[in-house]
Amino acid sequence: MKKHILACCALSLFTFSAKAQVDSLKINVDFRTRAELDNGQKTLIPNHQKPETTVFSRAQLGVDYYWQDLELFMSLQDARVWGEVSSTNQRSGSFNVNEAWAKYSFTKNTALKIGRQILSYDDERLLGALDWQMQGRSFDAAKGIFRLSPQSKLEAVVTYNNDNNDSNDLPDREFYSILDSGERTKSMQILHYEYLWPQSSLSFIGMNNVVQSLSGTHFDLLTVGMNAKKYTGKFGFFGSAYWQTGKNTLAQSKNAYQFSANVDFIPTKNINIVLGTEWLSGTDYNTENSKNNSFSPLYGTNHKFNGFMDYFFVGNHFNSVGLKDFYLKSNFKFNPKAALGINLHGFATNAKLGFDNVKNKEYSSYLGTEADLVFTYKVAKVFTMQVGHSQMFATESMNYLKKVADPASMQSWSWVGLTFKSQFKVK
Repeated sequence: MKKHILACCALSLFTFSAKAQVDSLKINVDFRTRAELDNGQKTLIPNHQKPETTVFSRAQLGVDYYWQDLELFMSLQDARVWGEVSSTNQRSGSFNVNEAWAKYSFTKNTALKIGRQILSYDDERLLGALDWQMQGRSFDAAKGIFRLSPQSKLEAVVTYNNDNNDSNDLPDREFYSILDSGERTKSMQILHYEYLWPQSSLSFIGMNNVVQSLSGTHFDLLTVGMNAKKYTGKFGFFGSAYWQTGKNTLAQSKNAYQFSANVDFIPTKNINIVLGTEWLSGTDYNTENSKNNSFSPLYGTNHKFNGFMDYFFVGNHFNSVGLKDFYLKSNFKFNPKAALGINLHGFATNAKLGFDNVKNKEYSSYLGTEADLVFTYKVAKVFTMQVGHSQMFATESMNYLKKVADPASMQSWSWVGLTFKSQFKVK
């Protein structure tokens, strides 16, 4: 059924474009599937609990249509877990429109993009496509794009959210019921500026979230930050810094920060090694309830940063004790088709975790060490295969943080992913 829908949509757009004498029409096809063996991903698995095997998949069809100064894009998507619906199911909530936007260029340097779209900036620490997750992430937004010079660009974004559910409205105000990335955001305003040099870049971002508390009151949660990158010879230096202030959905006063610093060493064209650290502020266990010092990455692609096992900031760890992450990341290319990535992370809290009444002292800040291995093989131009394995070596402090009193001695996560992607131009 869905195959027929996708084919009809593509055919309809093609027919319309032919009548309109379209300048260009492109079709993007993306299918991926990933089988995972979860023996302690995102949180510690309790002793005697069996690992769980899950298969995820995504089918995505994108149609990109150009006519003079106008670009229209639509991406239809089906993201699912294998077997979550019966074999005779006729309707599934997994099928949706991932993107649907129009972009009009008033001049070669000024454009407006409006509709359901991906917002991705810098290294995706604060705002990203979340492409690792099958469903991805997109926003209903209006974006102004201003090319200030060949090297610099400014973008301004506005979102406005409404759940279209009058039954939950309070007598004196409209209530928004959707909690996303730890916050109930009624509206969002973004300014992003970037300047590019050869092998270098500098960018600044300001993002204001108008959040809503359970009582319906609105607050401003402001995040400002910068990203910088500089490469010279066999060395590269890059990092980021952010600060958050205002109030969150819980009506707590926010004062939080994030920073990262990295050195990238490239001894040969086939080897690169990154040594770095990232600190995200947290809230001490004995802090009064009206205050919050925990930095929130909000809409970041967090799987890229603090270990592939996703113990931190992937649907978890928000408004908690923060994180100090010390890491060594490496990538080895054996040939144009094969590469191996090896990462090591040492994790610690960035705030006081709690008090151990048995030992009569505070818990140690050290949470554990994670090792990640990913082997990538490009089978063909349109077909890539990946095999990954991660292991977490957790401490008692991690047990306390994740509230697992008797964890298994082996905490691991293994997966195999297949990706098929193709793009072709119809006209």
